[in-house]
Order: sequence, then structure tokens, then C-alpha cells
Amino acid sequence: MAGYFHVDIDVLASTVRSLKNSEQVLGDAMKALENAGDGDIGTTGLNDAAESFQRSWKFGIERIIDAATTTAEGVSKCHDAYVSADSAFANAVNQAAQVVDAQGTAADNAVGVQR
Repeated sequence: MAGYFHVDIDVLASTVRSLKNSEQVLGDAMKALENAGDGDIGTTGLNDAAESFQRSWKFGIERIIDAATTTAEGVSKCHDAYVSADSAFANAVNQAAQVVDAQGTAADNAVGVQR
């Protein structure tokens, strides 16, 4: 398969941060609603709506948090693998360049080329 594949490592890192942030924001929101549970956050209608929302969406939001956590872990592993592969490739290119440079210098010295 011919083609061009590009991975932006910085975007992967940003995605991991965003997913982890969403876990925190959702978790904090649910905790705030739980803490306000029987308290007074506003009018009776608002209190009732907040309590109803918390009861209705608790399970779903917990699943969203779990999915965000799992996805963040997976994207983080992909990010780390790409960073490792990129680093290994850069090291291989540097080593190859050093060998080529050394061979060129040795060949130049053999024929008396001065640099």
C-alpha cells in the first residue's frame, strides 16, 4: 500500500490532556451535584432538576468517565510508542550518518583529499 501516513505527536499529547481534563470536569460536576443533593442550590425547581439530573445521569456519566479514562490510556500508549519509534529512527539515522562520514573521511585520507 503506497501512501503517506503522518502522526502529529503533539496532537496525541494534547488529546491525552483533553481526555484527562474531561474526566476531571465530569467527575467534579457529579461530585458537586451529589454534595448539593439535599442542599439549596437555587429555587425549588432548580433543586429538583439538579437532583433529577444527578439520579438520571449518574450511571451514564460514570460510563463516559470510564470511557474517557480508557481512551486516554490507549492514546497515551500510542503517543509513547510513536515517540519511542521516532527516537529510535533518529538514532539509527545519526548512527548511519556517522558511519558514512567516517567511511568518507577514511576514503578521502586514502587518496589524499584535504578538507
